[in-house]
Amino acid sequence: MHILLMQLYSPHPTPDYDQIAFGLREHGNTVWIGTPNVDGAIEWYDGDRIVAAQRTDRAIASGRKARLDLFRQVRSFVREVRPDIVQINSYNLFRLTPLGMPRPPRFIFDLRQINEFQGSTFAGKIEARLRNHSRHYDPRYIFDRTTFLHEAGARQVLGDDWRRWATVVPMGVDPQFLAAERTGISAADGDRPVEFIYSGRLNHIRKLERIIEAADRVRQHSEQFRITFMGYDETNGYYTGLIQQSNLEHLVHIRPPVPYDEVPNTLLDYDVALAYVPETPLDWQYHPTLKVLEYSALGLPIIATDFEPNRDLVEQGVNGLLVPNSVGDIAQAMLRFIQDPAFLARCRVNAEAKRGGVTWDQVSLQYMELYHQLMEK
Repeated sequence: MHILLMQLYSPHPTPDYDQIAFGLREHGNTVWIGTPNVDGAIEWYDGDRIVAAQRTDRAIASGRKARLDLFRQVRSFVREVRPDIVQINSYNLFRLTPLGMPRPPRFIFDLRQINEFQGSTFAGKIEARLRNHSRHYDPRYIFDRTTFLHEAGARQVLGDDWRRWATVVPMGVDPQFLAAERTGISAADGDRPVEFIYSGRLNHIRKLERIIEAADRVRQHSEQFRITFMGYDETNGYYTGLIQQSNLEHLVHIRPPVPYDEVPNTLLDYDVALAYVPETPLDWQYHPTLKVLEYSALGLPIIATDFEPNRDLVEQGVNGLLVPNSVGDIAQAMLRFIQDPAFLARCRVNAEAKRGGVTWDQVSLQYMELYHQLMEK
């Protein structure tokens, strides 16, 4: 099959489509990925090279005219290429690409983020409600099928009968997370501080000050713990300053990220993973984050924010703890692991027993099955 994967929401997309495309190509498919570059042009890669591009006239290089021009070019490109499948990960104008187009191709709306809107004012809340309600039209009337990363997102957008229009294809994990083995000594095996790890970008939107405040509360009862934030600091030292202001430098640390192939073994040096997710953006509540999937694949005990996708991975009191997003609840969960070594040891054994995950190659096979079903209609 010839497949176009369109990720048109950012010039710096997540690597999901690169991983999916690799798996699809391994099974004999031709896959082109369309992505905007920093200049606004849309470039199509076949894995090694650019095979096509759409660019706007410099005279209309920004604004609505530029978007309309690119939209028309992309539609013309799809008509010319006539692929079997076009999968679109975008919630802007390009979600209208299938309108008036011949079949094949079959069009898939890939809602990896469900675009859940939330207003802060009365008028904003009314607008958000209307925009959220309007989302059900595209899956029902424009696309041949819609895909979600989790049932929670499908249900939120399409209701309880979502299976009429949608399919859940989960996010994958790299096989190295399933293969990595712990070599160090856990706090459950000896008298040393419990090591907590938060892995991911450090930015204001993640509200990581809650974890720092929780650490401040925990130390009032015990200092037998350490917290490490591992990731790119996008706050210009904001969280470092917060740690210093709280006099937590001996307990809370920020370390730079490691190369991706070193992440599994690095994470296994820690005892408990923190899969904390703030309430907003609301999109984050409707599918599991990649990090919690990686923690689960590694067999790490987890303290996770209590929402539906995380309940699939963390069983309360078995391989971790599910907590509300409050400083007090996060602190209490951490204290449970610190003050009860038997609980930590039990969670570690259970987490290793529940270790698992869907690899990107398996994700690619699920998409292939869906593509074949659509082509047969």
